Amino acid sequence: MSLISPIAPVANTVSKVDVSTHTIHSIEVFQYDNHLLALPDMDGYLHCGLLKIASHGITGWAEYSFTDQVQHLDLVKWCRVFTALKKCSLPQAQSYIDQHHDLWGDVRSQVMLDALTDLSSRLQDPPDVWASSDILVNHAFLLDYTIAYYSF
Repeated sequence: MSLISPIAPVANTVSKVDVSTHTIHSIEVFQYDNHLLALPDMDGYLHCGLLKIASHGITGWAEYSFTDQVQHLDLVKWCRVFTALKKCSLPQAQSYIDQHHDLWGDVRSQVMLDALTDLSSRLQDPPDVWASSDILVNHAFLLDYTIAYYSF
């Protein structure tokens, strides 16, 4: 179940239109509360949520979802691999993700690539289009449906 709708087309690469001057300023990771969202029971435990990255006041978003045999996901441990991306330019971040894909796995690698792509698309639009992107996904609403949250 998605709490956000796709707003911009998502590709698998960060565009080369001068995003080299933009660095990642912050990263937030939300883990949804499956019971509050009434998500279906899965074979194994379902972990899903939203990753948000910001640069120059613009945000990029991507949702993640995976199952495993662990009832409680340690969100800090799961997303601490992203700390190396803070202050990286978008192309540097993409390169870092590509280099660490085997260690991170498909879910973490893809969710960060999707968020980078979304951020890159928003940075290329006229400034007034995405300047208030937090309006698109209400932070208070997310926290109401979140079981864990990590920001750095």
